[in-house]
Amino acid sequence: MKTIRCAVYTRKSNEEGLDLAFNSLDAQLEAGLDYIKSQRHEGWEAVKAIYSDGGFSGGTMKRPGLKQMLDDIDKGRIDVVVVYKVDRLSRSLTDFAKIMEHFDQKQVSFVSVTQQFNTSTSMGRLTMNMLLSFAQFEREVSGERIRDKLAATKKKGYWVGGQPPLGYRLQKEHEAKGIYIIPEEAEVVRKIFTRYIMLRSPLQVATELNGQGHTTRQWISKNGKKHGGRPLSTAYIHRILTNQLYIGKITHTRNDKTEIYDGRHQPIIDEATWDAAQRVMRKQEKSELHRWTHPHLLKGKIRTMDGYMMSPSSTHRPLTKKTDTKQKRLVRYYLSQKAVKRGHKSCSIKSLNAERIDTLIRGMVLGYLDCDDLLKQSTTVRDRWIRSVIEEVTIATDSVNVHLITAEIDKLRSHQFKPSIQESQPHPTCIHKPAVNDFGKTITLTLGIQIKKHDGRRVLLSPDGTDLVISSKPAPQQHIVDAIGHAYRWHDELIKTGMKIETFAEQQCMSRARIRKLLPLTQLSPVVLRHALTGTLQSLVTLDDLIKASHQLDWSKQASELGLPAAG
Repeated sequence: MKTIRCAVYTRKSNEEGLDLAFNSLDAQLEAGLDYIKSQRHEGWEAVKAIYSDGGFSGGTMKRPGLKQMLDDIDKGRIDVVVVYKVDRLSRSLTDFAKIMEHFDQKQVSFVSVTQQFNTSTSMGRLTMNMLLSFAQFEREVSGERIRDKLAATKKKGYWVGGQPPLGYRLQKEHEAKGIYIIPEEAEVVRKIFTRYIMLRSPLQVATELNGQGHTTRQWISKNGKKHGGRPLSTAYIHRILTNQLYIGKITHTRNDKTEIYDGRHQPIIDEATWDAAQRVMRKQEKSELHRWTHPHLLKGKIRTMDGYMMSPSSTHRPLTKKTDTKQKRLVRYYLSQKAVKRGHKSCSIKSLNAERIDTLIRGMVLGYLDCDDLLKQSTTVRDRWIRSVIEEVTIATDSVNVHLITAEIDKLRSHQFKPSIQESQPHPTCIHKPAVNDFGKTITLTLGIQIKKHDGRRVLLSPDGTDLVISSKPAPQQHIVDAIGHAYRWHDELIKTGMKIETFAEQQCMSRARIRKLLPLTQLSPVVLRHALTGTLQSLVTLDDLIKASHQLDWSKQASELGLPAAG
């Protein structure tokens, strides 16, 4: 006779009574084992493993005992799952349907001890669905009752929840129900409001208070676990600045509608201070709305190596270094949330120029995919496919890792591309070949880099200091273009007028030293000028490098000093 391996699954929603010698979980387990013994004539035999979840709701699948049982089912160790009642396995009809589908795929039967059915018969499946529907109905009704009770309590002005926020504590045994002010913490809250009104930046407030030794509240829970005591973050500061509890109000949000009630507790912040802080916040938020945004290839997909998301942002900067110019250029970048929350000094990455890192990732991914049909598509189509195959990009100071999804790569390679209506653009080429690691479901491309501040810019370079990619759309550096233009204009004026440099400098209201410094740029070779004006110079080449090379009258030596071919 074939042995049928049976597993008993037990669950209890709360932890009450679990410390007893014989608790609810033990009772469920005993009932399940007795049922298995009654079916011994059919070859049923209980497995040694115990699958139990004490203190876990049936409305979630995130239960360690359940996960272990499903894992053992996948490994072929279980033939039948036995429970005391259907709702012990799940109270969600959707989750239960998923579990049953999984059981069917692995040919595992399901039995309820007290409800006398199993899923091997159509009547058993019908009964199971009916019972589960009532279990879910009971759970939803209980939830509605709890929500109604919370709303009624808040309407009376009472704090509802666990630990109250910074500045307040729960009542003690001899005190009336409610929350009470902690004087020392209340002073910190007042300082947060007053400093924010002056500094107008949550980050600066957090940095200042962290420097003074302030942290989030520290407390020890009933089970002895320590909580809090962490440095203040911008999100924490923002939560305090927007919490109406501090002006004596209780808020209740239900069905996307927020009601505000007068609280029974004492306020920490007066109305005038609150209103001033909210005016500053509205002004800051309004200024953010005027920021010109632009698509970022890696939006939502790029993190620092220590796990912090890098958020896309942009800003306008002067087109040239002249402060009086009204022309602006858009600069896109990714900003580390660690730098946002804890200050730039805390983060080694801080921010990255979005155009440079996007171009590098495009080059790495397109080089690995090596798909001619994709390269013939428009930039928009290419970027959409690149985003689909990228799971995540993690960046450190010395390397960048691009994690690709194998299934999406297979989908791309089997896709029938239509002829592109738009003319395809040249694509960036990664000069250095990344290391490839195949993990089955994912593929990781790893490339060594260095992030270097050079000539006032943070650039991405290879470990040996050379460029990482050949860009599809090279962009000249505006200050180099301006300097060359000034040098040729001044040179022509000096030739035409015959003036001395000193006289010309006074007429132009400029420094003689600056004119003398830039004039040699007119001695650059046509090859060097073409690279400078089209933006194809190497990343490390600066204006000072061009000026130094211009003093070398041998054009081939100029090109050599700048790492360029002598002709072409």
